[in-house]
Amino acid sequence: MSPATVSVIVINLNGRHHLAPCFQSLFEQDYPAECVELILVDNASVDGSLELMRERFPQVKIIQNQVNVGFAPAVNQGAKAATGRYLALLNNDTRAEPSWMGALVAALEAGREQRVACVGSRILDWEGQRLDFVSSGASFYGFGYQFFHDFPLSATSVAAHEALFACGGAMLVDRAVFLEVGGFDEDYFAYYEDVDFGWRLWVLGYRVLITPTATIYHRHHGTSSRMQKYQMHKLFERNALMTVIKNYEETHLQPVLNSALLMVFQRMLGDAGEAVAWEQFDFAQGGVQPAELQQQAVPRLMLSPMAAVKDVLDAFPQLWAKRQRIQSRRLRPDAEIFPLLRYPFGPHYQYESRPAISQAIMDLLGVRDMLSGGRMHRVLIISTDPLSEHLAGVGIRAVEMARGLSQSCYVTLAAPERAEIHLPDVQVVAFARDDEPLMRRLASQAEVIIFQGYSLLRYPAIGELNKILVVDLYDPYYLEGLELFCKEEDERARQIARDNLATLNNQLRVGDFFICASERQRDFWLGMLTSLGRISPDGYRHDPTFRSLIDVVPFGSEVEPPVHQQRVLKGVVPGIAADDTLLLWGGGIWDWLDPLTVVAAMGLVREQRPKLKLFFLGYRHPNPADVPEMAMHTRAVELAQALGLLNTTVFFNDRWVPYAERSSYLLESDIGVSAHLSHIETRFAFRTRLLDCIWAGLPMVVAAGDSLADMVVQQGLGYAVPIGNAESFAQALLELTSQPDPRGRYAAAFAAVREQYTWPQALAPLVRFCRDPRYAPDRARLAMRSQYLQNNREAQLYATVIEKNAHIAYLEDLIQRLEAGRVMRLLRWVEERRKKIRHR
Repeated sequence: MSPATVSVIVINLNGRHHLAPCFQSLFEQDYPAECVELILVDNASVDGSLELMRERFPQVKIIQNQVNVGFAPAVNQGAKAATGRYLALLNNDTRAEPSWMGALVAALEAGREQRVACVGSRILDWEGQRLDFVSSGASFYGFGYQFFHDFPLSATSVAAHEALFACGGAMLVDRAVFLEVGGFDEDYFAYYEDVDFGWRLWVLGYRVLITPTATIYHRHHGTSSRMQKYQMHKLFERNALMTVIKNYEETHLQPVLNSALLMVFQRMLGDAGEAVAWEQFDFAQGGVQPAELQQQAVPRLMLSPMAAVKDVLDAFPQLWAKRQRIQSRRLRPDAEIFPLLRYPFGPHYQYESRPAISQAIMDLLGVRDMLSGGRMHRVLIISTDPLSEHLAGVGIRAVEMARGLSQSCYVTLAAPERAEIHLPDVQVVAFARDDEPLMRRLASQAEVIIFQGYSLLRYPAIGELNKILVVDLYDPYYLEGLELFCKEEDERARQIARDNLATLNNQLRVGDFFICASERQRDFWLGMLTSLGRISPDGYRHDPTFRSLIDVVPFGSEVEPPVHQQRVLKGVVPGIAADDTLLLWGGGIWDWLDPLTVVAAMGLVREQRPKLKLFFLGYRHPNPADVPEMAMHTRAVELAQALGLLNTTVFFNDRWVPYAERSSYLLESDIGVSAHLSHIETRFAFRTRLLDCIWAGLPMVVAAGDSLADMVVQQGLGYAVPIGNAESFAQALLELTSQPDPRGRYAAAFAAVREQYTWPQALAPLVRFCRDPRYAPDRARLAMRSQYLQNNREAQLYATVIEKNAHIAYLEDLIQRLEAGRVMRLLRWVEERRKKIRHR
């Protein structure tokens, strides 16, 4: 069977300098040359483009327009003149990989039985270092999105997938289908004609794919560089409205169009800035105005939405006729298309004002209910740990959050330096720790951002883009840090503590929803929120429990029981026999923990229980950039050696066990152990690795004082002993091992408890919030009145202070840091912030 014929259509307007590399790459395709037709449609170029083409590429068919008819009409001209079975659309400022055409044809033909009619390419920048287009979506009101635009190529990997639309500058489409459905809408001129075309294909029963195996290199956006901003905005607004009017089915058009029009005018008001004194329009405020104020000069950008609506109204009969033709042929309901939007509630302009007003419009006019059947919101989870097979608490929590939210949200999981894991329905992205521009782009493509630790300090964009912020407070790092701060000189310790507290307070000021690990922690954080004014009468009226502001999302365990994959300890580690009774310390050895008491207890029971062995599972933390090696590990090894226990009774792992392999260690163990010191961190701690003991059914001996120790006693899962008391620890071990099979004796107790501590149970409050995310009432009130505050210079400065005070209040103190590498970055950041504030 001979290969399908392909007609490549390139649109050109004064792009002479682009044409040679573009067409040279087409002549170098691996695809059979006799099956390829090349067409250039020229929109009245005056730069010698046609002369170059006739001289260098005389084989190319040229269609010469006397005027610039626009992109969409020119594509349709080329499609009607083409003879190939397939049309390949390619921008003139691109070049194609030799395998590009073959990869597109293969993908389209493989999907023909599923009615795939269009396949899009992966587009990179000219150097092949950054992504230009690899995935698409749209808002419910018609604005198109290119996800992961301008991300480093190494940051993420996107597999072939169905998409709402393919980029019109690098796609393959069945020519017969293209002509049958009407091609590109020629009224669009430029922008979103590909969004509309893809949406229409889906309505009419076809499918669209994007395949990253077909690669294009793109130089720049030539059209936008020749337009004024207000001209571009008019096209965005107009074309989005036309897309909405044509493609929604009857039952959904009214709520969508009503909402879209209100939001058009909201954006117009936002673009007015300080140009309009709105209080003068209110007689009650402005009183009688002098005659010279009858005229009002406004920015053209403000009038862009009005110009867009004017175009729609002027052509409304023709637009409605297009709608009727499309709807009369509809083969797929909107409900099947909604999941392809992937950013239905996303803003088009990242600094749109009054986001709470937009939220109210969508709620009250029924758009949110209309889309409530599947995934609706885009959630960004920022891990402070790199993600690989070696995961510690922060990384585990981020991974399990992403997994739990992926059924109800579009989830992106971002991690510093490494993101080497795969999760179904989760996009995983790696970022360089100092790459704030990439973090800004990540944040801009989310509605909800979940973060913890120093993320807000390192990446201010998180708090600057009007996103809904979820602050994860499960790790009371300030209290943990006290153990480390006190090892410094007095003044430096106080400085570090002030910095950490300021960072924490900043998070508490800006968050919309907070999650923590236990009710005890929640009480602690409620106190801090109260001191910052977040527990207020407004919040009480909204929710007297304040559960909608802060709730408990502890750690969890997997739903499926653990599986033993291979022998790892008994009969494998020298000194641990197959019939030994094995104690497992399940995590790392940190300075605020107490392995010394457990080691000492092993010395006390060695003679009575010679077959009782202790294995420390964790070694160096997998994120050494934030968690240094700690002295307590060395002290534990030295004590075991001094007691004659090292590598005979007490064993220390020499690596961090991969997360997926931990089940084998758990299932070869008989008892779980944990101990901590007596200080403030213990009161509010949540020993996450003890959840693994519940998962595996390991009876436990733990130090008392934290919430999980209370649970061990209450649920009958083992023993909680006094902190630092080796004799009590030893006695508990003797009692627990006085009869064979301690695990079996506790099996019934664990069966009754296990389901309460699974990840789905633990994450339930977070899942509920992300299915219906909201600004906190106090943040929403500020957002709703922000436009009014900008009507005069004094009010604008005041609003700026409100927005930025969380940063400014402590930045001058950020001279000394825990990590020497942060100093210069933070100082530069402080100076930049000062300059921005001075210039407002």
